[in-house]
Amino acid sequence: MHGLAHGRMFGLAMAMALGAGGAWAASASEPMALRGVMQQMEHDTLAANAALRQQDWAELATRADRLAHHAEPPITEKVRILGWLLTDAPTFRNHDVQVKAAATELQAAAQKKDAAAATSALQRMQQSCDGCHNSFRDRYLKRFYDKP
Repeated sequence: MHGLAHGRMFGLAMAMALGAGGAWAASASEPMALRGVMQQMEHDTLAANAALRQQDWAELATRADRLAHHAEPPITEKVRILGWLLTDAPTFRNHDVQVKAAATELQAAAQKKDAAAATSALQRMQQSCDGCHNSFRDRYLKRFYDKP
């Protein structure tokens, strides 16, 4: 989604999150689909690192494609997260956009068997992951899992 359509969806999600009030409050015991998404992305990132070290270009391209098109939580969970993020939502979303862009570049580098470009793309992707985790992970865990 780009431009106006993305803005409308964001606005709709924010309105739903704010209008729902406490109905969207998460229980600390309630599992979040985002955790499974993150675990799969970690698995694919580790496998991409190993594939790059081994110059297994087919495996690297496959993992990069999975990272570029990773699963997302269901809309109800997205609304809960957006309601919690409020004005930080665009920053959160930008990290994901950057991860997907770097993973797409990683896939292209793997298809060309270009180790230098693949290394650079993988590093950029990891930096985007780390940026998001550094900005949001602790607060997210505290909010949705009641972990300090």
